[in-house]
Amino acid sequence: MSDIEKRIGARITEIRLSRRLTQFQVAEKINVSVETVSRLERGVSIPSLRTLEFLAEKLNVSLGTFFDFEEVPVKHPAFEREIAKLISLLRVLSYKELRLLHEVLRIVIGKVRWREQQGRSVVTTGSGKQV
Repeated sequence: MSDIEKRIGARITEIRLSRRLTQFQVAEKINVSVETVSRLERGVSIPSLRTLEFLAEKLNVSLGTFFDFEEVPVKHPAFEREIAKLISLLRVLSYKELRLLHEVLRIVIGKVRWREQQGRSVVTTGSGKQV
């Protein structure tokens, strides 16, 4: 799996989520299986140009949108998918909501880092177990 496959997959995920579509809905639009959409998004498979063109048409984006990624090193496919999901969630917020969320995250991340420096556990699971 190459870097370009991961990047295109992350863009497909980001675009799909920004349209609030499920993998099933995208699969139906482009006449492929849900597994195929999943493999494309994970970067396990790379779509042909024809498939990308068809996908672009069905998602109402330009073909170039799939290649419009920042030059940032890819960390890990799962990490990139989570980033894409967050970005799509943030895009639907108002400016005021986005600023508020930014402030909340800044405070929470600061607290987490402070606790890590103190050598304390920072996460509690649903069962109350600290990890």
